Amino acid sequence: MKRVPVLIALILLLAVPFVSAGELAYYPNPEEFQAFLSSNSTYTVVPGNESWAMGWAYYVDEKLYTVKRHGNDTLVLVGNVYNNELMASVWNRTGLPANASLLPSIVVLNGTVLITGSEDSIHLTERAFEGLWNPPRGSVATFLTLAFTIIIVFLVLLSGDDSHAGRFYALAASLFLVWYLTAERPRLTDEFLAYLSSALKFAAGGSPDSPLSAIMGAVFRTVPPIEENIIFVHWLLILIIMSFAFYLAPKRSRELGFLVFGLTFVAPMFRESFREVSGGALGLAGFMIALAIVSNVTFSPERWKALIQTGVLSLFTLLAVAINPYLVLMPLIFVIAFPKRHLRNYAYLLITGIGVFLLYEAFGLPLDIPSNMDPRAPAHVRDFLLNGSLTIATAVYAIAGREKGIRMKGQTAFLLLMTLVYIPAALFVPAMFPYCFVLLAALAVRLIHGLTPRT
Repeated sequence: MKRVPVLIALILLLAVPFVSAGELAYYPNPEEFQAFLSSNSTYTVVPGNESWAMGWAYYVDEKLYTVKRHGNDTLVLVGNVYNNELMASVWNRTGLPANASLLPSIVVLNGTVLITGSEDSIHLTERAFEGLWNPPRGSVATFLTLAFTIIIVFLVLLSGDDSHAGRFYALAASLFLVWYLTAERPRLTDEFLAYLSSALKFAAGGSPDSPLSAIMGAVFRTVPPIEENIIFVHWLLILIIMSFAFYLAPKRSRELGFLVFGLTFVAPMFRESFREVSGGALGLAGFMIALAIVSNVTFSPERWKALIQTGVLSLFTLLAVAINPYLVLMPLIFVIAFPKRHLRNYAYLLITGIGVFLLYEAFGLPLDIPSNMDPRAPAHVRDFLLNGSLTIATAVYAIAGREKGIRMKGQTAFLLLMTLVYIPAALFVPAMFPYCFVLLAALAVRLIHGLTPRT
């Protein structure tokens, strides 16, 4: 009887030989894989014969290429024993059952590394590469070139009038650079990694599962899909969001855009939304551009010009809706706030309506609003009020300081209606709170502008 516990222990060791790191498992241990990454050995990636395995092999190949050279020293097999013949031929050396290859794991054998999983779990193996940060020189040069090009273009545009908007933008850009240099590197969320896996499948010839994965997959056909490039794009989107904040201010007082920027980015809750890469920055950038068009474009009386302008507005509205489907109400609010231009309004509703229908047909875009509040809604409201207290106080001051009533029309009416709709919606969909910070800040600045002598 004394041998029974020993026998049970041996069975458990044979049945569960993996070393787990969260949901990702290693065999025999993580140190073996790290030793492979730090070694001078060359490698060749061999994918399984399914599009998702080929897509993820593309990621693994590009990621390893940042620290290693191609060669025949080590075979890196991606997929599972059911779609990768080479993996099936060496799997018996692991001593594991075949269906264990469906789990996300890193298996290191002599001269071979196996990166296993299924279509729904392979993305979790990215966690094995988290400590590997070695951006290629070309990626760094491209990022710096694009960042400084964006800054210079906005600096020139905002310095073109008699206001001090250019100087204020230079200050905002310097704050962005300090933030970039001092912030921790954003982490890819598990949800985003699932989008990444779908995007890579699309890049390899498969079908995408969402609008975000379709956009990323199209980019990855020419740009290496490594973490470094993804994070560089994330920072560029933040810079675009910051830059277009200046175009949410009234035309005649563009320098007030610094207030929109300040009131938005001063909120820790808003900045927290950028600490992880989730795809939200792309939706927010599209939303900011759409708001900037609404706030600045004087639609031409010529039909073809107005149609082009409306098409551009619809394009960025659809980009925001593709990432956050709950922004689908934006065209309706626009028509209510600007009721007189019937042709433009009909065109805007028609183009965005067709676009949303096509998104729904292609991806099954969810448009249903949750029937119950988010369980954390009270905490979110408390944080929102605390983080937005300066903006709320600014709006209250502007309203109290008006001797005459506020003329709620045009852009001010549009921002007010958007704010009144989406703050309650955020109680059901917390992902809306970053959008609410932008709307509230832009509305407060519009109200402050009403106190200036020029109005």
